[in-house]
Amino acid sequence: AGYGVCHVPSAPGCHRLTCVTWRPRGTWGQRLLGTGGPQLRVPEVAVAGAGDRFRLRTETAGTVRLQL
Repeated sequence: AGYGVCHVPSAPGCHRLTCVTWRPRGTWGQRLLGTGGPQLRVPEVAVAGAGDRFRLRTETAGTVRLQL
């Protein structure tokens, strides 16, 4: 599980999108045990500009491919 943002095209037709996701980096113990990990208290931070997220310690969470 993680957070990701991608822009949905406004033009009609079929579109293939790739959304790179990330998640807050947990503590050493959370990563070792594989527990759910930390979540954002304010999920709106996920869609804020990169400058607003610079204080978060994050790790990649995979890629989601969408076909609309």
